[in-house]
Amino acid sequence: MLRTCVLSCAVAGALGLSIGCSRLSDTKPTNVQRDEAVKTYKLQLDEFDHKIAELKAKVEKATGDEKPKLEGKLKEASAKRDAFAKKFDEYKAAAAEKLDAAKKDAESALGDLKKAIE
Repeated sequence: MLRTCVLSCAVAGALGLSIGCSRLSDTKPTNVQRDEAVKTYKLQLDEFDHKIAELKAKVEKATGDEKPKLEGKLKEASAKRDAFAKKFDEYKAAAAEKLDAAKKDAESALGDLKKAIE
């Protein structure tokens, strides 16, 4: 669990630096910025896949009143994960002029996924 928290902080820091640095310096080509964001999103997607797998294991072990609550949380998290994956794919395929809008959509979907899992 501690490893997951440390990894989350590292990914969030890297994302914050990449977003902050890109706003200060527009000299990078758009493709380089996109590649950096794609790597970061991929790491986060892998991390959330792991968390969803842990949640699925909890659902299988749960009994009583807790099981339906966890099943609902798992269903919501899985739906939000699929929505983020779709937005992530759209971001990867977006044309340069639509890149900012696609990134905002992906960020929004990522925030929704974080809320659903936590």
